[in-house]
Parts: sequence; structure tokens; C-alpha cells
Amino acid sequence: MPIWQDYIDKAKAYHGHICGGQILGLRMSLLGLKLLGLDPYEDLRDLVIFLESDRCVADAAYVVTGVTIGRRRVKTLNYGKTAMSFLNLKNGEAYRLSVADHDRPAQDQDLIAFWTAKKDEDVFKIQKVTIKLNPGEEPGPPSRVVVCQKCGDEVMDHKDVTLNGQTLCRACAEGPYYQVL
Repeated sequence: MPIWQDYIDKAKAYHGHICGGQILGLRMSLLGLKLLGLDPYEDLRDLVIFLESDRCVADAAYVVTGVTIGRRRVKTLNYGKTAMSFLNLKNGEAYRLSVADHDRPAQDQDLIAFWTAKKDEDVFKIQKVTIKLNPGEEPGPPSRVVVCQKCGDEVMDHKDVTLNGQTLCRACAEGPYYQVL
């Protein structure tokens, strides 16, 4: 039995169901850790994951690694791709994995049997990559906190914008995603 099957029940409980995205995410996460020489059962405090989708694979990555966005170890770059990169902060080594096999099971086909029959090297494209974290992207306490000169909200980790000599939050500088009622 492949190791990713050890995570099926946990993934189902966390995500609510098992789907192809969960299985791909479990496999991708375990392969990323293997490439970095990391053990999923050990402390992964030096791991940062870059998710290229906000779909099922993201939940599977959490199930395997336990790394969270709140601890600044998950970066979401919603490219709409079933892909993720794994960065070991300790040595700077990084890999990007994406789905190379676009064959999918029929609706009535057993998902686990379908994906078990495929080898990782046939399912995923593996690229060794370099990832540079911008200032303020590192895990740990905020690297800098400023106050927006327009709305008064605190802005952490170099996410502020200087516009016409004023330090602003992005919402005040570029327009918010929300509308105040």
C-alpha cells in the first residue's frame, strides 16, 4: 500500500470527502517532502509550501505537512494550477511539482485503485527550483509594522504602499476588495 493511503481517512475528515484533488495533493505533498529529505512525521518548521491553487490539493497539503498559513509557512498564489512548490528554509533547496498526467478516472471508477496504479514519476512533473522570499514573507514575528496614514489600520510585513509621500495600506492605495456599508 502506498504511503499516501495512510492519509486518506484524515484527508476525508478534514476536507469532507475524497476526490482526485485530495489524492493528488496527498501524493504531491509526500513527494515534495521526500525530494527535500523531510519526514512527514517530524517537525516541519523549516518547510514553506507555495500553493498554486485554492482547491482540494491545498487541504491535502495541510493534512500531510501540518503547515499553516497563520504560521507563514503556506503561500497561496492562485494560478488555478494543480501545482505546489516546497522550500526547505534550512538549506534553500526547493522543488516545484505539477500534474503531468491529465488522464482522469471515469465517474464510476474507484479513485484509490486508479491513482494507486500510477507511479509518481508518471503523474508529476518535478522541477528543482530557486525560491527567494521577499522581505516580510519569512515565517516568524512581523518584520515591520506601520500604520496606514489614511485609515489608521496596522500594516505588517512590508505590505504597505508609499503613494504621494504617504504610507498606505493596499486597500487605501489601490481600492479594497470590500465595500463599507
